[in-house]
Amino acid sequence: MVVGLALALVAGGAVGGWWWSTRAKAATADPITGTRLVAATVRTVSQTVAAAGTVEPARQASAAFQTAGTVTSVEVAVGQKVSKGEVLARLDPTNLRNAVDLASASVTAAEDQSASASGAVAVAQAAAQLASARQQLASARQSLDDATLTAPIAGTVSAVSLSVGSSVGGSAAAGGSAGGGASGSGSGSGAAGRGAGSASSASGGSGASSATVDIIDPTSWVVDATVGAADLDRVRKGLEATVRPQGGQTANPVFGTVSTVGVVASASSSGAAQFPVTIAVTGHPSGLYAGTTADVAITVKVLQDVLTVPTAALSTQGGRTVVHVRRSGTTTVVPVTVGGIYGVTTQVTAGLKEGDQVVVTVTGFGGADTGTGGSGTGARRGGGFGGGGFGGFGGGGFGGCRGGAGGGNSGTGGGTTGRA
Repeated sequence: MVVGLALALVAGGAVGGWWWSTRAKAATADPITGTRLVAATVRTVSQTVAAAGTVEPARQASAAFQTAGTVTSVEVAVGQKVSKGEVLARLDPTNLRNAVDLASASVTAAEDQSASASGAVAVAQAAAQLASARQQLASARQSLDDATLTAPIAGTVSAVSLSVGSSVGGSAAAGGSAGGGASGSGSGSGAAGRGAGSASSASGGSGASSATVDIIDPTSWVVDATVGAADLDRVRKGLEATVRPQGGQTANPVFGTVSTVGVVASASSSGAAQFPVTIAVTGHPSGLYAGTTADVAITVKVLQDVLTVPTAALSTQGGRTVVHVRRSGTTTVVPVTVGGIYGVTTQVTAGLKEGDQVVVTVTGFGGADTGTGGSGTGARRGGGFGGGGFGGFGGGGFGGCRGGAGGGNSGTGGGTTGRA
């Protein structure tokens, strides 16, 4: 029985070894190839520079009290829509009103002294004191007005960093916002421009703290993106761009134009130089959110009505660029003159005409779990060719392939695409 069991184990091991051996051979089978026909097509091709960026409001503002005091009311909350000039918060006006009364009394006294002064020196001194008193009165009245904080722009409240009972100190107004943003309002609110920084409250007095109300305009947008050094010379103000937001409510791309191109580089995570580029989104698209990421394709070159073939159809024979053309069931080698190469699509300036059927070779692996071919990959089981997509051409597969991914390449910093 022991001998029989040993023989059975040996036989089982032999079978298992044979199965794994054939499995390994199938997984490392030699690549096999197939062909497909693609018609030479007249189309518009565009060369783009790809970039990633962040969607931001084109207009935003940060309102802060410019006089010291204690907050007695906060009239808005995050997400609330406000109009320009609407009240955001108030300070206790008691001390500010007392200051106005004192300054007004000083003006009255200075006016009486000026009226009774005699002699050139006394008259001059009285006039100076009156001017100073009037200036102090105007400052006190302005501080009383500043106890009411108002919105410098219309929009949506994005942040509120003050609360009832908190003490605030006066602050300086920030610069005007980009795209025609408002300047400081009568309450001392400052509209924060893109790149100008928001208004910040300077602490003044014991217990004082910085406090602002931030407002964004959700009807106009920009994308803050970056491009690599190799693409900087090709990107300029006014170029058109296609923006594809990630995670927004809109599944369709939005469009814009390059509004600024920076010349001071920053380092990416890999250490490569990146230059800032701002894309002004066209119109007032809905479904965009501040802070979301977006893929950007900046169109740097467009050619109308050019004859194109898949780049994979080109080869070199005898020092010449050729394609294989199928005509009346016969494949002929045809020399061609190539114009621009746009990723997976190439312009042909001589040698072909529209409609010519060019042969494109795709490669796959007969026994591998995944077949690859062209510029795409086709996942499949049990044999066949991986499906390769060619730019705007369909990405069909061969012999059981589920289909390949087509489309142009889109590497950050400068991919090119062909479009129908």
